Amino acid sequence: MIDVSLTAPLAALAATVAAGATAAAFEYRDEPGGLAAAAFMGAIFWWSAGLFGEAVAATEAGKVFWLNVQYPATAVVPVAAVAFVASYLGYDAWISRRRLLVLAAPLAALTLLSWTNDYHGLVRAGTDVVAFGSGTVLVRELGPAWWAGWLYSQLLLVATFATLAYGVYDSAPAFRTSAGLLLVGAGAPWAAQFVVLGGGPAFRPELLFVLTGVAFTAALRRGPTLGVTPVARQVTLKAIPDPIVVVDRSGRIADTNPAARAWLGDDVAVGATVADALSSAPEVRAAYRRGEAPDEPLRVEVDGETRFVSLSAVPLPTLGSRSQGTVLLLRDVTDSERNRRDLEVANDRLQTLTHALAHDIKNPLAVADGFTDLATGGDEAAIERVEGAHDRIFEIVDETLAAVDHPDPDTDAESFRFATLAEDAWRTAETAAATLTVAGDESYVADRAAVRSVLENLFRNAAVHAGPDPAVTAVALDGGFAVVDDGPGIPPAERDRAFDRGYTTADDGTGIGLASVATLAASHGWTVAAGRGRGETDAVPDAGAMAVGDGAAFVVGFGDRPVAEVAAPIVADPDALATPSEPLATEK
Repeated sequence: MIDVSLTAPLAALAATVAAGATAAAFEYRDEPGGLAAAAFMGAIFWWSAGLFGEAVAATEAGKVFWLNVQYPATAVVPVAAVAFVASYLGYDAWISRRRLLVLAAPLAALTLLSWTNDYHGLVRAGTDVVAFGSGTVLVRELGPAWWAGWLYSQLLLVATFATLAYGVYDSAPAFRTSAGLLLVGAGAPWAAQFVVLGGGPAFRPELLFVLTGVAFTAALRRGPTLGVTPVARQVTLKAIPDPIVVVDRSGRIADTNPAARAWLGDDVAVGATVADALSSAPEVRAAYRRGEAPDEPLRVEVDGETRFVSLSAVPLPTLGSRSQGTVLLLRDVTDSERNRRDLEVANDRLQTLTHALAHDIKNPLAVADGFTDLATGGDEAAIERVEGAHDRIFEIVDETLAAVDHPDPDTDAESFRFATLAEDAWRTAETAAATLTVAGDESYVADRAAVRSVLENLFRNAAVHAGPDPAVTAVALDGGFAVVDDGPGIPPAERDRAFDRGYTTADDGTGIGLASVATLAASHGWTVAAGRGRGETDAVPDAGAMAVGDGAAFVVGFGDRPVAEVAAPIVADPDALATPSEPLATEK
């Protein structure tokens, strides 16, 4: 049993601590449950102050007066507890002002009955002051109204504490301690009354309000307890489709949502280290260790599919100068990243297409310009060359539009004879004083317009780079074709750069022709390679060994056959062929 002389100082301590907790709760008045928490602790302060007055009063009338002072607080505490827990757990919609008034009405009536007890005796059938130790206590004979009010309060409190206990169980581990402090602190005085009523030590259970105030203050100092709603947390985290991982200050997983477990696997378990939990996402783990948000999306393998995420690391509030941990937010940006990459490819393709169009049109324009003077003088052959060049310009425009409107190259495949197409391409290419020999007359099924464009670019490349009056040979091969000149060829050290956009060895070169060849070939699934001619070839049936140039040799393969095998009859060293390093059409 607590000495009566200790009741007053303990009640004063409880009131002081409750006053501090009330002020602390009021700072969070705009958070869910903030006002209810302030009202709850304010009522405990009032109750404790009234208990202090009762303890120090010497007369029966004085003790009854301070007992009546406590009754408004006894009406507020259960209702405020209901309102706080409802808001704390996210059930604000259940609690309206009218419902709170209805809940408080029976206890308000009990307060009025206590204040008017002298007229009816329904709350206290009798009172007496008796000596107890070094002081006196008020002994009450409780009436039926008191028991009815007590039973009603217990129903409210039992429901409240049971709901709060569920919230403690259901809340995230990082917030479970704070919620548990609230449960223990608020429940201690309530549980103690049953000990007294059951015949245990005779003391006032309200003295344990000091524990309520301490627990409440400690919970608030641990973090924004009133801003945490366990039910809302559960619903929100489950509904968010993006992974969320909470890492405590020791580098272990404190909480995750279902999306995190679905994306990162079962290793993302509470208590696991970050190194183990993010083992399936090495880029995310590396970014977390660096302690900075990456500028580019990170790759994550999810069920065998590559996904992209943006990573944000949000630090949790510090306790003193010590961090409490970090929240990792992984936002799924797969669709936007793929769209961005597709857009980059489309922009690059459009740029290449624009350059290629300008470059390809220069061939027939140069032919038309070169024969214009002769045509105006009546030269019929010159007129035909000019007309053919103009027709070719229109064809190039139509082919470009078709490539944009119908990007599937297989739809444009048709049968054609190589010799005829090579001669047509030569007539509309800017070849100056160069001469052409066509070796072989194979028939192919492919995009005829694309093959012609490739030939025109290769012919013009030979005319520009193979020296004065070069001899150019177009050779039909098994599975493809080649264009060989008798110039100095491409230096082996620079051969790998031959198809790079902007690369040229001529003073007036654009560096577009071979890049256009590589892009066009890749977009049709063909293979293009550069090497050195072997000087002769036996690739043409029934023609024996034919002389070809030993300068630059460009080979185009149509099918799945390795380009080195296709080029073997025409190049000096098939194993030394150079192919485009990054053809545009294959970028993703």
